[in-house]
Amino acid sequence: MIGVIVIAIVYYDGDCGYCNRAVMWLIHHKISTRFQFAQLESSYGDHLIDVRPDLQKIDSIIVVDGDKILIKSSAIIHLLYQIKGYQLLGWALKWIPRCVRDVGYDVFAKIRHKVILKNECKIPTPEERKYFLN
Repeated sequence: MIGVIVIAIVYYDGDCGYCNRAVMWLIHHKISTRFQFAQLESSYGDHLIDVRPDLQKIDSIIVVDGDKILIKSSAIIHLLYQIKGYQLLGWALKWIPRCVRDVGYDVFAKIRHKVILKNECKIPTPEERKYFLN
């Protein structure tokens, strides 16, 4: 039997400097290329909303991995589990009740556009681009 690689898509806010930095952090920490990144404001994001209109009002990172759809802190924990050396952090965060984790996520999400980053977003290298859906 031939193994099938299931592509997971990480949808993120392309207008958010923190979100862009988080994506680059995941890539630099060698997340599997099975994880592909797409901006919520792209045709891929539009397709997600067409298929799952219930996600339209979600102002959060969204991870679609197989039949799992994860948002907010659950999406972050899922991604941490994929990074060597960060599984323990993901496990520890999972012990915090989701409602508490998501309150923290929501508070940061509300102020993220108001907090100015010192550095601009960098343009991905050709090696980094293989992670992005066009």
